[in-house]
Amino acid sequence: MKILASDFDDTLFVKDESVLEKNILAVKDFVANGNIFCIITGRNYSYLKNDLNKYKILYSYLICCDGAKIFNNMDYCIDSYLLKEEKINKCINILEKNNCKYYLDDGYNETTNKNDCIKVVGIFNDKKQGEEIIKQLNDIGVYSYLSSEHINIIDNSVNKLNSLKRLCNLEQLDLNNLYVIGNEINDLEMLKYFDGGIMKKHSKELNHLNKKEYEYLYQYIEELSKK
Repeated sequence: MKILASDFDDTLFVKDESVLEKNILAVKDFVANGNIFCIITGRNYSYLKNDLNKYKILYSYLICCDGAKIFNNMDYCIDSYLLKEEKINKCINILEKNNCKYYLDDGYNETTNKNDCIKVVGIFNDKKQGEEIIKQLNDIGVYSYLSSEHINIIDNSVNKLNSLKRLCNLEQLDLNNLYVIGNEINDLEMLKYFDGGIMKKHSKELNHLNKKEYEYLYQYIEELSKK
């Protein structure tokens, strides 16, 4: 049995619907052959489920908000890591000082409840502003990175690598059977630690990794299935 943890956007979920269909069929065959498929993403649960339901994408586990929430295939949350109110307030202070709009995320939706928040999301005006805010966030005990339009902020003990380790511990899965694939900076930790591949179109922060590149996810799944 193999375990594959795949990033979602621009890895599994792509704009080209013919490729997306091939990715979805490859995942279905992979799971049908007795393997485990985990989607691991920066998206929250609700945003992710919209597309999973629409395209009928199969999964064994979901890891959302870069590892802060883990769900099984019955959509039961088996692990969650909150961002402490003290850190939330520090994040808000930095974002407001930089005139950056933001919202709190409880893993499902926007929230105003700081006691149930796992992620702070900033909305930057330009990349330069976002990069400057990231520098300021580095000193307050959080993990932050830029996506296309957002500054994503979670606790510094949370990332995709640590969440995969937690999943395997909770579900008694063998880490030696785990493979990963992704394309962005938030995939870096798991790609450095586990065997796997990277998408041909990937963030420059992954350039130094000694990983084979793949045009499409289904190509990697086909190759992995033959190992």
